[in-house]
Amino acid sequence: MRDPQPAGGPNPEASARLWRGSTAQRLRLVSGLVLFAFAATHFANHALGLVGLETMVDVARWRTAVTRSIPGSLILGLSLLIHVAFALVRLAEHRTLRMPPWEAAQTLLGFAIPFLLVPHVLATRVTNLVDGTRTNYPYVIVHVWPDGMGYQTALMLVVWLHGCLGLHAWLRLSPLYRRMAPLLAVPAVGLPAAAFAGIVTQARIMERDLVLARRFDAPDLDARWQVPPLDQAVLGWGDTVTGVIYAATALALGVVLMRAAATLRARRFGVTYVGGPTVRSLEGPTLLEISRANRVPHVSVCGGRGRCSTCRVLVVSGEENLSAAGPQEAAALRAIGAPANVRLACQARPRGDVALVRILDPRRPETTDSHLTSTDVAGTEREVAILFIDIRGFTPLSERKLPFDVVFILNRFFEAVGREIEAAGGWIGGYAGDGLLALFTHPDGIGAACRSAFTAAGRVDVAVAELNRQLAAELPAALRMAMGLHAGPLVLGRLGYGASRGMSVIGPAVNLASRLESLAKAADVQLVASAEAAGRAGIALDGLRVETVAVRGVTAPLPVIYAERARDLAGALSAATQAGAA
Repeated sequence: MRDPQPAGGPNPEASARLWRGSTAQRLRLVSGLVLFAFAATHFANHALGLVGLETMVDVARWRTAVTRSIPGSLILGLSLLIHVAFALVRLAEHRTLRMPPWEAAQTLLGFAIPFLLVPHVLATRVTNLVDGTRTNYPYVIVHVWPDGMGYQTALMLVVWLHGCLGLHAWLRLSPLYRRMAPLLAVPAVGLPAAAFAGIVTQARIMERDLVLARRFDAPDLDARWQVPPLDQAVLGWGDTVTGVIYAATALALGVVLMRAAATLRARRFGVTYVGGPTVRSLEGPTLLEISRANRVPHVSVCGGRGRCSTCRVLVVSGEENLSAAGPQEAAALRAIGAPANVRLACQARPRGDVALVRILDPRRPETTDSHLTSTDVAGTEREVAILFIDIRGFTPLSERKLPFDVVFILNRFFEAVGREIEAAGGWIGGYAGDGLLALFTHPDGIGAACRSAFTAAGRVDVAVAELNRQLAAELPAALRMAMGLHAGPLVLGRLGYGASRGMSVIGPAVNLASRLESLAKAADVQLVASAEAAGRAGIALDGLRVETVAVRGVTAPLPVIYAERARDLAGALSAATQAGAA
């Protein structure tokens, strides 16, 4: 059973992050999605050759009614021009050709596509426009089989690999995509394989039909595969179009090389990486490009497009020597609540000496994909359930005890609470005086993590009651708790230095959980949880105390549930757990 949808619906922050970027980046992204959709439906049409030629032709008739209509042709043509143009501009803007292997592979495949695509487009769409030839599947199969099949297969693979790499680089910022990636690998591999098999199947049927037509004088079989020859005049245009593509690519590479030559005489300044090397650079490249050019490890999950914020740096000195943050960078930094001296390395361009700290640890051996999937790597964004627990009225109690006694009581409290948190599948994310932060993730998603957090809260209630019984002679009054529970997307990673580094989280949801714990104190109840977390856990709100309250730091009023004792939710939680396992 799927986890219940949170009260607020899909997470808008995750969607907004996918669409971050300049207008040029968004145009390039949208044009790429249009082209990928065209390729996917085209390949699916090819795969219908496994069913029959008539099915291929019938579906193609409906498909081309859209793609070869005036609006469809304009959208496809503009998408292709925009995508190629912005790819050339992006290449020309590079100050170094050093880039991650996946980005290099995607770039090379992308520039190979036009050279492979031009003959195919001229032989099909352009021929159809020039003389009205029906460039349907029999027409294509006759002309590509068998000599041109290798060429067509190369075109299919290059287009598909380029598109899949681009989609993966974009969507891996989404937690939902990372969970579904193993399932999506099936169509990613299966669709081009089925497309190839569909074309080959019909090509072999064509060979059989032509043999039978000659052997038995069957004109109907022969007519099925008799199509007009290729228009050589149209095909001759291919050299001109290919020449233009060569010239545009050479121009873009020439700009990169001229910039590289200009660096030989340009004034240089120092970029110091705290804990790493000091390198010399010139004005123009971004900090990320400087890292790549000097082979300084630097995490950048989105490939330097300003969407993921994993390349961010803490500027120690020389902040005035960096370019001002543009709207795209400012939006990304604002979304993660970054302080003023944190910048995106892929956007900030130094003009003088600067010293910085790479916030995400680049020295670990994991790939960038590992940064997105491993809970042990700094800077991974995950949806996390957060439980704040604090002792109420502990200050007066501590003033009446010797320091040794205070430490003893706190350690017994933390031991009892920590044991139940770990038993429920969570871990301690940090301590603050007489309180602690507990974190919960789960392989089955945020719904299961929320159920674990509510389970832990109930167990902690019981464990502290037992602790009060054991320490009754030592305590002037029973220990009382206030707990706040919320869930949301956070940056999850190990914070600190050396052996003291511990797993923790950063983000607005942490602050909200802390504020809910304060609400519990003010309302004299043990637990206040957001209705969103309860909904994700599958807890029915019927019969519970639910109020909509104003929470400091949250723009809109927030529905929350109040529980006198955390164990009071045991029945509702048990029903939710059974439903989640169904």
